Amino acid sequence: MVAGEPDSVRVKFINGQWLVRVVEGGRLAHQLFNIHAEAEAFAEEERHRLGLPGEPKRRGGRRR
Repeated sequence: MVAGEPDSVRVKFINGQWLVRVVEGGRLAHQLFNIHAEAEAFAEEERHRLGLPGEPKRRGGRRR
């Protein structure tokens, strides 16, 4: 339990794997992925399911 923490979804790189941390109704769940894109896709699905805003897209490319 994560009492008092609002619903949230986070992606973090830990020990060579991508961890998706989901807090829903005070309960904590984790899912591990080897591929970053799969972790991000899962996290977006969870955000959508929970009615949370999506993560802003990061812009790649060169800086000038």
